[in-house]
Amino acid sequence: MTNRDFTALWVGQALSQLGTSVSAFAYPVIVLGLTGSAVAAGSVAAVSAATAFALRLPAGAWVDRCDRRRVMVLSDAVRALALTSLLIVDMADALTLPHILACAAVESAFGVLFGPAEAAALHRIVPADEVRLAVARNQARSHLAGLLGPSLGAVLISAGRGLPFAADAISYALSLVCVLSLRTPLPAPRRRRARGGGLHWLWRDRFLRFAVPWCGAACAVFSSIGIVVLVLVQQGGATTVQTGATFSITAAGGVLGAVLAPWLQRRLAPARTLVVFGWVAATVTPLLLVTDSPYLIGGIGALAFLMAPAVNAVIFGHITATAPDELQGRAHAAAMQVIMFLTPVSPLLAGLLLDSVGPGATVCAYAAILLLLAVTATSVLERTRDRGTSTRDRTRPRQDRGLGPGAGAGGAGARPGPLR
Repeated sequence: MTNRDFTALWVGQALSQLGTSVSAFAYPVIVLGLTGSAVAAGSVAAVSAATAFALRLPAGAWVDRCDRRRVMVLSDAVRALALTSLLIVDMADALTLPHILACAAVESAFGVLFGPAEAAALHRIVPADEVRLAVARNQARSHLAGLLGPSLGAVLISAGRGLPFAADAISYALSLVCVLSLRTPLPAPRRRRARGGGLHWLWRDRFLRFAVPWCGAACAVFSSIGIVVLVLVQQGGATTVQTGATFSITAAGGVLGAVLAPWLQRRLAPARTLVVFGWVAATVTPLLLVTDSPYLIGGIGALAFLMAPAVNAVIFGHITATAPDELQGRAHAAAMQVIMFLTPVSPLLAGLLLDSVGPGATVCAYAAILLLLAVTATSVLERTRDRGTSTRDRTRPRQDRGLGPGAGAGGAGARPGPLR
């Protein structure tokens, strides 16, 4: 049997993330044209990242006290209004940097509200034995948005400066319609005492206690290695078009990995997924030193990113499947906070390494870090890979509602209890 609500939520978020990807590309381009300042252009991303970091944990706690549908509706509505205001002032030729920064902050703030609310909704919408598969399928939409958004944003900007804002506002409105169409009840959890919140719950889970910080260290490497690749391809004499092709090829690896994530979920134990990802990344990264072809460098990046969606699916699927309903928002927010903790500073550290020791030594340093992560994952996780998903995995069967597209049962059979 197919799951109508999962399909509606997936489609709505696919559109929303595509719109977000369009505006994320457009923000710095528009600000640069408006002010002529690279610092001002970079300030948009800085404001968004700082807002998300400051509000992520409080947002997760708030989500666990509210009706999750109302949180998602509110988040989509406010973000649609914020982007609409940018379109209106642009049409009046009154667009300013403070207004753009304010809207970027609003978009980020309500984005960190929507994410945990959606994860908690998935906990109720999807049958217990298919939660991890659902999270794996969700990986595809973010990677596709990241691949298509910049190109679409460039086309829209060339047609009119305010069009990316219009596209993003429309995407939030469509997501809002999809959320309103959900039939599964998504009430606030029954009030229970939750000791220590999301971070405490993560620490008590043997698998997540290792996997989440490990993934954060890997994320710090992958979030900053892009600037290393940029330096390498430019030193190799690549043109602007070739440089863009390098990153497009790498992004395609993430898209392919997202498509393969459900298949990998069925065939690899969670711990084994992290181990394979670690060894693939550690193996291919040194290959950056033996070629100056932008296309081969892009292919190396694609291989390195291939397993990343499966790793994300393993970690967040485990959280969705095992966290109590009253801790879903806080557990997801806490995991994201730990994973993203070093992301704001890692590009700066990469720049310092490049300036001080050069790209070759920087690649070696990153390869050494990835090798250490691979060895650590092998030694710690391989011993318990068959038990990696069993820790507090208190699932129990519900009505059979598959994940395929099309019409099907909605929320009538949703289990009201808080534990899974």
